[in-house]
Amino acid sequence: MEAVRRWSVLSAVLVAMVWGGIDPHVVAQNARTQNFLVHAPTQELAESVARHAEKFRDELAVYWLGKPLPPWSTPCPIEVVCGPHMAAQGATTYNRSPVGNFQMRVIGSRERILDSVLPHEVTHTVMATHFGRPLPRWADEGICTTVEHSAERNKHEVKLREYLSNRRGIPMNRLFLLTEYPSDMLPMYAQGYSVCRFLIEQSGPRQFIEFLEGYMESSSWTANVQAHYGYESLKQLQDQWLAWVAQGSGPVESFVSTRSKASQSLAAATPAASSGRLADPRSLALSGPAAPSEASSSWYQRRRQQTALGQIASADSPASAPVSDPGTASTPAPQASTPRPIGPPSVIDSGRYSVSQPQDELRYGSPMATSARPSTLSR
Repeated sequence: MEAVRRWSVLSAVLVAMVWGGIDPHVVAQNARTQNFLVHAPTQELAESVARHAEKFRDELAVYWLGKPLPPWSTPCPIEVVCGPHMAAQGATTYNRSPVGNFQMRVIGSRERILDSVLPHEVTHTVMATHFGRPLPRWADEGICTTVEHSAERNKHEVKLREYLSNRRGIPMNRLFLLTEYPSDMLPMYAQGYSVCRFLIEQSGPRQFIEFLEGYMESSSWTANVQAHYGYESLKQLQDQWLAWVAQGSGPVESFVSTRSKASQSLAAATPAASSGRLADPRSLALSGPAAPSEASSSWYQRRRQQTALGQIASADSPASAPVSDPGTASTPAPQASTPRPIGPPSVIDSGRYSVSQPQDELRYGSPMATSARPSTLSR
């Protein structure tokens, strides 16, 4: 059975390579850094991916956690499948208890691998190393999507409005408890990204990590939503998030809870919007998809701007050193100790954990759009 599974995976990769214009007979080249071992079609690409992966690992750890991660005991292998017409995708697996033995595959054009797929997958490894176990699915995928290039994030913004209009949204009291991918995966990706962005823009990446840490220790989303963002319940958070999406997913100030610390720091902001109640997701008055706010939401965009200004070195330079994001790492928040893994044995001890980015349902003709049962956000 294992041999059949391996052959199926290999066949899928070969098909993807052929469709993407890649010769499957090309011998892979290797590049090694302290934490990664890269296999790629060319030596230059292998070395570039290895440098970027190492740099992303340091920069993203500082951005989210306040300090770099210690080296892993064994390097993470990265398989690179690259072609000019290949859709951006990635997959990362690792042992759950204890977390380790990371393995990664990145697929797409060279540009999308380096600016979206690789930082997305590396973020999975940063979160797993820090928390010592997998995050809830919505947060795991959502937080990783926030560091992708705006071209990829905009796709989720567009699709989210489609899913809400087609009643494929997931109620937050169900979304937050997902430990496995739902049968209708793509709405979870788009909605998880949007909710993560909504909360991160309110009070920054460190506060969001503390919010997740609080849940991992207490297993109560309601208590942590109240403590970290001031919403009385998941329903109130859902109402305000829906109202924010209906207004184009722009500035969040008008949708922040008046009880939250974030709203206190925004004294000049307008009062919180009225309840934002929307009786039906199809009633969302959308004037068209709005691009994410680059100034506040895109780690990747700020990094590109800093590179252009010479504030940080390019990852294409072998001697480049990791530099933290100004404004977020100048006064690092205290690092919380890694919580002891808790939860049912089916989650903690059920073998390797796998995260992967699905192909777009329209571009690849997936039956997902027609076969999945519609769901609606509960009101």
